[in-house]
Amino acid sequence: MCMICFTEALEAAPAIQLKCHHVFHSHCVRNVLSKRWVGPRITFGFSLCPICKATIDHPVLRDLLKPIQELFEDVRRKAMMRLEYEGLHKAEAITTPGARFFQDPAGFAMDRYAYYVCYKCNKAYYGGEARCEEQAGAVEEYDPQELVCGGCSDVSRAQVCPKHGTDFLEYKCRYCCSVAVFFCFGTTHFCNACHDDFQRITNIPKLELPRCPAGPRGKLMDGDECPLHVKHPPTGEEFALGCGVCRNAHTF
Repeated sequence: MCMICFTEALEAAPAIQLKCHHVFHSHCVRNVLSKRWVGPRITFGFSLCPICKATIDHPVLRDLLKPIQELFEDVRRKAMMRLEYEGLHKAEAITTPGARFFQDPAGFAMDRYAYYVCYKCNKAYYGGEARCEEQAGAVEEYDPQELVCGGCSDVSRAQVCPKHGTDFLEYKCRYCCSVAVFFCFGTTHFCNACHDDFQRITNIPKLELPRCPAGPRGKLMDGDECPLHVKHPPTGEEFALGCGVCRNAHTF
């Protein structure tokens, strides 16, 4: 049986043997690669062999694998740059023998940070740490057209970074102190959690929104320090955080 569809024997349709030597229906592999990841956050588990988890590779799949590899390299580059600028390229998770990401800083960076594909420029952009998305819960339904990077959704004419341009331009969620992921109505930036609860949260009067530090879904956080480590307008207003890489370089 094909270990992807589990419905037909391998001899029932054209099959291919991947570089890792496992065999699947050709159309099943192509379907997996075409659908890509589930949910808004970029993940690359779909590009691994379902049996041994080696990277899927075969000459007849190159038309699908090339853009996936290019996206992987883009996410890897941006995640590594952020890791180094945050001073975490020598974290214990990387330098401790036996740790999950021992001597694998790229794997650690891509696991730590959440990236999304901008609907307009088709580039990967940062949307906060992955653990924040996990705490907020999975986004089951979303409109890909609302996934827009800071550069393509610049509604407040943020200053362009002379070093990185708009590639790392980030916005604050209008309703909490989190990095924005979604851009909706052509005017409003949301983090994952606030976007998931937008019908309620957008109807809260501005004066009743929590002050900084504001947590996702309009909840006031303990303490006085903003998680973003920046001074910004009151909750309920749009605010460009600026170049994410340079901003982090100034905080450690």
